Amino acid sequence: MKKIFSTGLLLAITLHVFAFRIEYGNNIIISKPVYEDLYIAGGTVTINAPIYGDLIIAGGTIIINDTVTNDILVVGGKVTLNGYVGDDIRCAGGNINISKNVHGDVVVTGGAVIINKGVTIGGLLASGGDVTIDGNIDGELKGAFGDVFINGHIAKDVDCRGGRITVNGSIAGKTTLAARYIVIGDQAAFNNDIRYWNKREAIDLRQSLKNGKAVFDPSLRIHTGEWYYLGSATILGLLWYLGMALLMIFVFQYLFSATVKKAADTVFNNTLKSLGFGLLFFAAVPVLAIVAFISIIGVPIGILLVFGYIVLLLLATVVTAVVAANWYNNRTGRNWRNRQIIFSAFGLFILLKMVSMVPFAGWIIMACLVCISFGSILLNINRRRKQPALAV
Repeated sequence: MKKIFSTGLLLAITLHVFAFRIEYGNNIIISKPVYEDLYIAGGTVTINAPIYGDLIIAGGTIIINDTVTNDILVVGGKVTLNGYVGDDIRCAGGNINISKNVHGDVVVTGGAVIINKGVTIGGLLASGGDVTIDGNIDGELKGAFGDVFINGHIAKDVDCRGGRITVNGSIAGKTTLAARYIVIGDQAAFNNDIRYWNKREAIDLRQSLKNGKAVFDPSLRIHTGEWYYLGSATILGLLWYLGMALLMIFVFQYLFSATVKKAADTVFNNTLKSLGFGLLFFAAVPVLAIVAFISIIGVPIGILLVFGYIVLLLLATVVTAVVAANWYNNRTGRNWRNRQIIFSAFGLFILLKMVSMVPFAGWIIMACLVCISFGSILLNINRRRKQPALAV
């Protein structure tokens, strides 16, 4: 009894430390303060209350009208940010319109960014898409873009590569510009050295060079055949990755639908047992592989164990997402078909990937979910093998 109480107390403390909340649906509105990390997967998401933790969102249109004290992680969304952000913003494949200050950095892959006038952010790192900076950046501006418009003030260094760069603001640090076309406006001001390359070679900096020197650097030349706009390559890479994930989810659900359905029930009924079996599996396989390698006869078995182990690790998020989708289907009694389960698992896959991006806590949560999913599957494989004896 004492051990049970101690274990329960430890679990309660752990859940309190790593508290989080999950919301999903077509139209989600958060109208009350959230005091833990908030994970959302949905169509249209509106935040009308402060979030005192991380905000992680997958998909849809996102409107944030209040403060988020920690990080914001977004995948595939159109984000309108009308509230202060106390830490970093990371966005993959989405567009962000920032109308309030961001204390940390903004990191965007494959999306467009607009920083409105009067807004200050910590720094900006972007790949792909168009960037319009009407506000100020306290840190550095770096990235590869389609079109870049610098109309505000950059406090530190700038390194921009893109199709077209227009500068009509001020840059305090060193500047590196490489683009097919570079346009220098009347309000541009460079307060340090500038290195540049553009298709027209020398550009007229007029009165914009306040301090330092300007150097045309041929080594910055963009070779269209080799580069062809990094943003496009990044978006294609993201789409390829998500497409492969969807394919793996389809294959796994199609081949093992009966086992996974039973495993989902096991997750609910025997969560701790599933966790234990999963931990045992991930700990035992490497040991068995090492034992196999010690004996010459067992080397082929060891190679197969290592190969299979690596494949399962790579597919861990896929397997977990499929089990989670089946669990939700079983718990809610929706009786989904395979197609609905597959697309639900795909959404959960994206959400789980975002969870894993959260420092420390994300890895712990993911490790537990993966172990529970694998353990529940192993338990059902054993059950299928244990057939009742026929009466004579």
